[in-house]
Amino acid sequence: MTTVVSQSLYPTQGFEHRFYHGNRYHCVSAKVTLDWDEHGRLSSPRRQRDWVRNDAWYGEQDRSTLLIPSELNPFKPTTDVLVTGTVQPPEGRPAREWVGALCIGEQIKRLRFFGSRQWQHSALRGWHLSEAVPAAGVALLLENAYGGTVGAPREHYEEGAYFAPNPFGCGYVGRSRPDTSQPVRAAQIEAWDGPITQFGADVAVGALGAVPGFFPSRSRYMGTLDAQWQASIKPNIPLDMDMRYWNTALPDQQSAEYLRPGDTVTLVGLLPGEPLRLKIPPIDPALLCEYGGDQRRALAMNLDTVTIDLDKRCLSLRYHQILPFDERIARINIHCAPYAALAEH
Repeated sequence: MTTVVSQSLYPTQGFEHRFYHGNRYHCVSAKVTLDWDEHGRLSSPRRQRDWVRNDAWYGEQDRSTLLIPSELNPFKPTTDVLVTGTVQPPEGRPAREWVGALCIGEQIKRLRFFGSRQWQHSALRGWHLSEAVPAAGVALLLENAYGGTVGAPREHYEEGAYFAPNPFGCGYVGRSRPDTSQPVRAAQIEAWDGPITQFGADVAVGALGAVPGFFPSRSRYMGTLDAQWQASIKPNIPLDMDMRYWNTALPDQQSAEYLRPGDTVTLVGLLPGEPLRLKIPPIDPALLCEYGGDQRRALAMNLDTVTIDLDKRCLSLRYHQILPFDERIARINIHCAPYAALAEH
């Protein structure tokens, strides 16, 4: 059995996963958590965050926002950039609405944020959107984005009874005829290309966090789970599975390739004050595999997840690498220099 040894002050982990045709792989990760200040300067906290081994949900499992996906993730082909917590108006005081953006290098994702608002019905105006109430912040929850359900719980939905891109949201009415005496909650987070202007019209989902595997943006990569898979392939992954399934961020929050030291992630309009520019630090974790005798092999680890927590003002970085299972590997050493020992960047 291969032993995974940490030569690092940071949390590390190693586990085995079976990929196509049941081929076995070593999956090895290191996790670095850094605090940041209003100028984007990074520093090491007194205590590192431990691994999140099970999905952490806002409420009920599979029926609420996925706050933190399990970090026992076997592989991501590129970097996810996730933002959690509460966005606040850049002016530092309550606002009815404002615009924010997540910039991954030159890649820009814009969103609109609103205080609480609702659809109301009157004889003269029909369904109309109320003015937003000034808000000091909006939680980055899928419950605050467009979507929702009508009627039965998700596992019993009939066609048209839920908004597949986000069944946890608000404002969706489907084919139903809502009670005109009752207001309908409207989304507080809008996608830039999905302004909410017409009652009952479906729009894109505004979000910055992770999405569960059954959301269409991920499930389309899951592969074919048919009778043949049940009979001859299960429990191994489908042969037509696309590894992009393991990316938990929405596609417009995935970098074109793995982020590297010196790359930047900028938050605009998500916190009070000037845009926050966070630079990926020069941390380069690596694996050193020891075989029998003096044979060794070194492998760099890829930064596949960047999580920015607005409430705790911290940045979590997951570095990961996989290698085919080999019984000759007696030991895998994980090397990761402490951030405090690195030159200021």
